[in-house]
Amino acid sequence: MQRPEASGYGPKRAFAVVVLLAVVSITTGFAPAQEPATFARDVAPILFEHCVTCHREGGIGPFSLETYAGARERAERIAALTAARYMPPWLPEPGPAAFVGERRLTGEQIRTLRSWADGGAVEGDAAELPPAPQFAAGWQLGEPDLVVTMAEPYVVPESGRDVFRSFVVPIPSVRDRFVEAMEFRPGNHEVVHHAVVLVDGARSTRYLDALDPEPGWAGMQAGLAESPDGHFLGWTPGKTSLEVPEGLAWRLPHGSDLVLQLHLLPRPDAAAVRVQVGFHFGEPPSRTSTRLRLGTKAMDIPAGETGYRISDDYRVPVAVELVGLYPHAHYLGKEMRVWAEFEDGRRRSLLHIPEWDFNWQAEYRFVQPVSLPAGARLAMEFTYDNSAANPQNPRDPPRRVLYGPESSDEMGDLWVQVVPRREEELPALKLDFAQKETAARLAGYRFKLDRNPEDEQALFSLAGMLAELGERDEAIRHLEKAVRIRPAFALALSDLGRLHLLNGDVEQATGFFGEAIEASPELPQAHHNLGTVLLAQRNPDEAETHFRRALEEWPGFAEAHYGLGEALEARGRPDNALEHYRRAVSAKADFALAHFRLGNLLAKMSDAGAAIRHYDAAIAARPEFVPALFNRAAVLARQGRTGQATRSLERLLAIEPDHRQARELLSRLGDPPRR
Repeated sequence: MQRPEASGYGPKRAFAVVVLLAVVSITTGFAPAQEPATFARDVAPILFEHCVTCHREGGIGPFSLETYAGARERAERIAALTAARYMPPWLPEPGPAAFVGERRLTGEQIRTLRSWADGGAVEGDAAELPPAPQFAAGWQLGEPDLVVTMAEPYVVPESGRDVFRSFVVPIPSVRDRFVEAMEFRPGNHEVVHHAVVLVDGARSTRYLDALDPEPGWAGMQAGLAESPDGHFLGWTPGKTSLEVPEGLAWRLPHGSDLVLQLHLLPRPDAAAVRVQVGFHFGEPPSRTSTRLRLGTKAMDIPAGETGYRISDDYRVPVAVELVGLYPHAHYLGKEMRVWAEFEDGRRRSLLHIPEWDFNWQAEYRFVQPVSLPAGARLAMEFTYDNSAANPQNPRDPPRRVLYGPESSDEMGDLWVQVVPRREEELPALKLDFAQKETAARLAGYRFKLDRNPEDEQALFSLAGMLAELGERDEAIRHLEKAVRIRPAFALALSDLGRLHLLNGDVEQATGFFGEAIEASPELPQAHHNLGTVLLAQRNPDEAETHFRRALEEWPGFAEAHYGLGEALEARGRPDNALEHYRRAVSAKADFALAHFRLGNLLAKMSDAGAAIRHYDAAIAARPEFVPALFNRAAVLARQGRTGQATRSLERLLAIEPDHRQARELLSRLGDPPRR
């Protein structure tokens, strides 16, 4: 025991402490004795409300707390873990806005559990025991309307690093449905750490699955799959279902696939993983949500750094209702703060996680949505600890860590689900945020290349963004460097060919497509691109071969269906072409060229009504699509619908005043041409 001086107290201070302790002891002696805590009266209600959802027979917890015997055996452990707030797993601190499903214990409940353990873990009067919660034997929300299951199980290695693996699961639906709740059953709680669920309306990930001989594919590549309609779809231990807020059901397109991104933990003798997902359907949504992302890819955390910070913010251009938040970091994450700032200077805390734990990440939905007026600023700040003092640091000794998708990398993302207060302002919100997101992604890729100029994946990703922005020459330079670093980089070779084709260099483009196919014979984009070149060279037979090869790997590849339709039409097979144009617009509803081709074929087949519907769809996707406007007018004119034909031609001439055929047709309809 330390002397008073050694503990920081002088002699007078030590005496005062002794006196105080004596007074407390005397006072305590006269306090009325409290009844010792018992399992039946005091502890069971806490466990039944907060713990047995997981810790029950058949639950995901490693033991059951449904009975006195099960709890008594672990009384000290229960008291210690709840006092440390490690259990129940709930990361956010109390804030001004409550979250759905909060699992936080009160201070009084924690003291009760400690008192019970210290008092010998007494059972008490069985008559005071509340009834134990009842759980359904199967699906917790009742029998789903649709259940999908991984086609085959995946066997997780017995040891080694964490496994990040993705799986595609076809959804056998013949029409669009709207999901009100989704229940995730991991099949093996021991090895499934967490999951992200995406919807792939284009079936773009099937070729990734085909490239890997085992079920699924390594990593978190997701093709064109995405979270639907602004929602967060994920699962963590303790989470049984994903019920959406009222009025926000999300669309599950017919003919789509589910993509499961799983974080798996190696375990000796663990059973194989075979996930099931159950859907409960309802009515179409009455409101539409969208997702915003705050964060940065410009992360470079030095070894030993204990307080590395990232921050980001976004000023909402329209009034929104804030529905929920989904923060994400890896093992180095330490503290997270999210808040809103208002134009009058007020600041409101939205989320504070003082001790981030990668093992218990979750989304947090507000009980009552938080209203943010136009001009309010959403802001976040995450802190990271890359020192040896961080018990979750996967590297010993610590090493420099950059942004990346693997658990040994680091991330800093905050996904925000919002609903515009006025539905008509949703496009403006999406456009404004897209500009911020584009700038952030560009900055992130450039940051990675500043740190590592030989990062071929960053070169490829940056080139893709530059090409979308019209910076074709700079994109080509980045792709050329990527293939110098990795000569068999098939996707980069295919994109190089595509960009050279857009520049009019057909010969060079063809060479790159050939190299891409040689490097990866299964790559559907390369086969599609080569088919496009062959079709332009009036070689529909060989073009058809490559389009069909692309569709073998990626059945939902809309552009390949369109190309195959063109090839079949050129070969005099309009009925077969019609089928593939239809499959193109089924996979990609706003595919203007495919709608246009469909309209043309249907007009030739004298199905004027269907032809006009597809011309209308083409024009809706591309309002200044002059050929669609003209052909629509011509079909209407043949039907004698002069007024509608005239209006279509007038709209065309407002876009292209010197369109000779439009002026001639308008003249024949009896309306003098106008400039």
